[in-house]
Amino acid sequence: MKKFDWREVADLEKSYYSERVVLRPLMECDVYPLFIATTDPAFNRYLLWDAPSSLSQVSERIKTILDERRKGQMGAWVAADITTGAFVALFRAFVVEPPTGVDELHFETGIWLHPSFWHGGLSVEVTAMSYDFLFDETPVDVLYAATHRENMPGLGLFRGLNLEFVGNSVAEHENGTQVPAYLYQARRRLWRRSCVARDSYEEIAATKEACINGFSQARSFIRDKKAVV
Repeated sequence: MKKFDWREVADLEKSYYSERVVLRPLMECDVYPLFIATTDPAFNRYLLWDAPSSLSQVSERIKTILDERRKGQMGAWVAADITTGAFVALFRAFVVEPPTGVDELHFETGIWLHPSFWHGGLSVEVTAMSYDFLFDETPVDVLYAATHRENMPGLGLFRGLNLEFVGNSVAEHENGTQVPAYLYQARRRLWRRSCVARDSYEEIAATKEACINGFSQARSFIRDKKAVV
């Protein structure tokens, strides 16, 4: 299996911008908005964790993710509303073992979208931006995504991205139970031809304000200049 160290990209002072969101590194200040998202029972229905009962539980979860990122074991980003800085989604990716005999780099990906943003196509936009980022900034060959077989919004997301159906799968909940899932993938050589149109993403150096709050500079500034921390 090919090796990959997430520290090669974790410290890049970059963000991706669309007309609606900024994709930036996950930070500890994202604990509270993620906790608020989890207060909606529907948010947790198809996730591989139980709904947290306290802010401290979410804090520990975020710290674990950040620790794995610092060790080079995982990539983690947050999508934030480009106008208000509001938390939109958490996106993660980590290396998984490819099929036997295949010499490729494979990542498993996952997105957790705040219930306030379940409409309007943001899940497709954020995931497409995240996949663009991964294919642009890492040597990954295949990106995987899995969801519960009854998760209709998740399946709609995969169809919106024109992902390739791989087959039935089984995922393990953190409590040890087995969850029936469908597995989809995006291959590097096909992604540009099959994904939704890119919405003028801007690959720039993130400003200090964007790194802290998820806020962006004015669009005219983004188009014409490189922001400097």
